[in-house]
Amino acid sequence: MKLTSTVHTHSVFCDGQNTPAEMAAAAAAAGFATFGLSGHSYVAAEAFGLAPDKLARYRAEAARLRRGYAGCMEVLCGLEQDSESEPARRQDFDYLIGSVHAVRGPDGRPWVVDDTPARLAQGIADGFGGDAEALACAYCEQVADFALALRPEIVGHFDLVRKFNAGNRFFDENGPRFCAAAAAALDRVLGAGLVLEVNTGGISRGWRTDPYPSEFLLRRVLAAGGRVTVTDDAHTAAALGFGFDAALALLTRVGFAEVWQLTGAGWQAVPLR
Repeated sequence: MKLTSTVHTHSVFCDGQNTPAEMAAAAAAAGFATFGLSGHSYVAAEAFGLAPDKLARYRAEAARLRRGYAGCMEVLCGLEQDSESEPARRQDFDYLIGSVHAVRGPDGRPWVVDDTPARLAQGIADGFGGDAEALACAYCEQVADFALALRPEIVGHFDLVRKFNAGNRFFDENGPRFCAAAAAALDRVLGAGLVLEVNTGGISRGWRTDPYPSEFLLRRVLAAGGRVTVTDDAHTAAALGFGFDAALALLTRVGFAEVWQLTGAGWQAVPLR
């Protein structure tokens, strides 16, 4: 089976490398029936994302592409709402991806976890007194807090804090402390019935060989009857659909019978068997 929807994508409006038109053209050429733009919301402290003066042009470009592809591919206008951004006007977007890219330390200061390994190391040292597990646990708890407050259509990369942690470089991903905190946070999200993405972005960038969330957490999602969708978090046209087959194989092996994909008409279940 083949997924026909890709809705976690970025363009030159934020930190992507291709224009929305180039992304849409690549999605159509790859056979996707639904393509969604999901630019990053603006994080003032980082001067990052869709600045307020870009929003109107971003939405207009999505509308132009929607008209241009009418009848052959749906084009949706979404937003990756960051926990460090001002809340978006939901009526301006077809869907929201709720994501946390910075974890707040005990003193309330935010520390970015997915920019570079050096910035993560600084956050561990200066924000959490050298306790990497404390940072990782706090991250998962804050993802749950944000997801429950925002109630987005998609909960973004639940354990993104693992991005630079291949080989347990900073903390033990299988250790009881992190697993307990991640599981407890995940259970809160699942209790609200929210959809989690299985995000292959860390793989396409060469940082991971597995998606977010981890297999351990995916098994917990399955046991709770939770819903997942597969996303590529594509920042280039070439990354659209990257790792989808591997993600579906993993979900099948874990025991999922279906995944969900977002379309203009809402959520659609896709059988895996």
